[in-house]
Amino acid sequence: MARESAGRFVRSGEAPAASRDGGMEVRLGRTSRDGVAPSMFVWVERGVVLRPEVAREIHGRVTFRWDEEIAPLSVHFAGDAIDVFDGDLRNPDLAVSGRLPDIVHMATAPLLLGIPNPASRHGLAAILGLYRGRVTLKGDRTMARRLIQLLAL
Repeated sequence: MARESAGRFVRSGEAPAASRDGGMEVRLGRTSRDGVAPSMFVWVERGVVLRPEVAREIHGRVTFRWDEEIAPLSVHFAGDAIDVFDGDLRNPDLAVSGRLPDIVHMATAPLLLGIPNPASRHGLAAILGLYRGRVTLKGDRTMARRLIQLLAL
């Protein structure tokens, strides 16, 4: 079975070309039945392929805490590896809280200078979600901006 990686096909079990060339590795850690780590893993992996320079600028730990009955999700950016797993962290560098749809809409809004673009209806809705407290960010704002850039569609 083959899969596409960074524009090239790689056989299952073979390291992607980026990893062999000293690129970043995205790893899926523990998962839970009520978690979304596999979804975020794919999203982060895509971001690393499209924007490796942004991924390299992010260092630290992020935890997503959902208003719904979904397990907390954490992402640890550590040098050349990114670990994505279901689970909470005591003192993350950045904590993102809110409803899953509000957080997804914030992360996928069109960007201007690395933040949601207020000239776009979708971007303005994301900014208003922050302003109205539907999504809260606690911690490193620079990390939050880079994370949005990494996850941008």
